[in-house]
Amino acid sequence: MFALVFLLQLATFNLQPATVVGNLTDISLQPLDSRISFAPTNQVLVTGAGLSAGPPRIIQTVNGAFSILLDAGDYTVSLPLLGWRKPFIISVMNTNGTVNITNLPMSHPFLDTHSLHVNAGAINAWSTNTTTSLLDKPMSFPANTLHSGEAITIEAFGSFVDPGGNGPNVTFTLRLGATTIVTQTKPIQSGNWRLSGLLTVRAAGVVAGTMAIDQDSGTPYVFPIGTQTAVVDTTAALTFDLVTSIQDYTTAERVVCEQLVIRSE
Repeated sequence: MFALVFLLQLATFNLQPATVVGNLTDISLQPLDSRISFAPTNQVLVTGAGLSAGPPRIIQTVNGAFSILLDAGDYTVSLPLLGWRKPFIISVMNTNGTVNITNLPMSHPFLDTHSLHVNAGAINAWSTNTTTSLLDKPMSFPANTLHSGEAITIEAFGSFVDPGGNGPNVTFTLRLGATTIVTQTKPIQSGNWRLSGLLTVRAAGVVAGTMAIDQDSGTPYVFPIGTQTAVVDTTAALTFDLVTSIQDYTTAERVVCEQLVIRSE
C-alpha cells in the first residue's frame, strides 16, 4: 500500500509543463499576428504544484510565432480576434520538453457556424437620426482576414413604428468600413419585420451582398431583393455595420431591432 501511494505521489510530482510552440499564418502562408487564447476545460488539472484551476491565458503572436508553457491536460484554443475561425481542443501530454502544436492531438467539437456578434438588447433608430447602427457595440475585421470564399450571414428581427400612418421610407444598409456593400429602401407600415443578409468575398477586394427584408403587416410586404457588389480594400482593418434610417414626419417614427446575430460560414 505504501509503495502504491509513493508511486502515485511520484507520478504527480513528476508532472512538468510542456512548452507548446507554433506558427500562425494566413491562407497565403504569411505570418499572422493575432491573439491566441488557451482555455482549460471544465476539468481541474492535477499538476506538480497541486490543482490547477486558473482562467484562460491569452498570448500575442510575433511574426506569427508563439510559445506558451502548459501543464498536461486538455485546452480549448481560440483566436478572439478572428471569430470566423472556430475553436478547437488540444491534449497536452506530460512532458517538460518542447512540442509543436501541430503534433498534439486535436478535436473540433464545435459547429461550423460561429457567432461573431449577438446584440444583448433592443436598438431604437428614430426618424430624427440621420442613420443608426443596429449593432449594440462596434465590430471589425482585422487587416488581411477577409479572403476569397469567406461568408458572413446576418439575421435580425424587429418592428416598424409609424404612429401617423404616413408610410415613411425605411433604408437598411450593410457596410464594410466606409463602403456600402448593399442597401435597400421601401415605404413601410407599422408592423414586425425580419431581415436576412449575406456577404460573400468573391475575390480579393470584391464583396457581394444581398438582403431579404419582409414585413408582417397583415399581408406580405417585401423589400426589393437584389445582389449588389462593391470593391473593398480587404488588406486594411474594416468595421462591419448594419445601419438603418426612417423618414421623419412626426419625429415619432422609429425602427426597432429586437434581435440581431452575425455569423461566419
